[in-house]
Amino acid sequence: MKKRWSLPVLYLGVAAIVVSTVLVLQSPGEEEVAEVTNEFGVRQNDWSALDANGDAQEVNQSAESLIMPVVDPSAAVIHRSFYDQEASAEEQEAALVVVNQTYSPNLGIDIVQEGESFEVVAAMSGTVTVVQEDSFIGNAIEIEHGDGLVTRYQAIEDITVEVGDNVKQGQPLAMAGVSELNTEAGTHLHFEVRKDGIPVNPTSLINE
Repeated sequence: MKKRWSLPVLYLGVAAIVVSTVLVLQSPGEEEVAEVTNEFGVRQNDWSALDANGDAQEVNQSAESLIMPVVDPSAAVIHRSFYDQEASAEEQEAALVVVNQTYSPNLGIDIVQEGESFEVVAAMSGTVTVVQEDSFIGNAIEIEHGDGLVTRYQAIEDITVEVGDNVKQGQPLAMAGVSELNTEAGTHLHFEVRKDGIPVNPTSLINE
């Protein structure tokens, strides 16, 4: 009888040791996972993460909407609109640029303000990638905003930013000026928006 029961008892003893060993080995792993989760947990109220010291680290900002690139949008008037393929024939004709008797579609909007110069500001936060001097199109600034979105500001003067500058939405960039490309508008800003290199109507994106 003793020999008959000795083998099962031995198996049970070995099994108990194995189970105990597994539980002991698993415990540190569970504590480590919990610790990492606590260190880098996300606060959903302010879209920030906690570092190891419990300090908030910004991981995502609420997406900006494009604004009119002027200080006072209520005083701005669109002198020439974006050439829209779906617009009426009359609207398309008004959105054509004439240079040396050659007609070209306007790839942005031309903004005036009662014939006076006005401050040009960044329509969105981003990085300045181009600062160009050109009397024909007017001096120009280009800003990249990520996700293939680029804004361009032409016919400007007294530029206050340089290539590589990170600018905030609403930050002054220059003053409206003139260009040989659109002498009819006088002092104005030519403003373009491009998505993945394709011109987009700025007014369709501007947050009123």
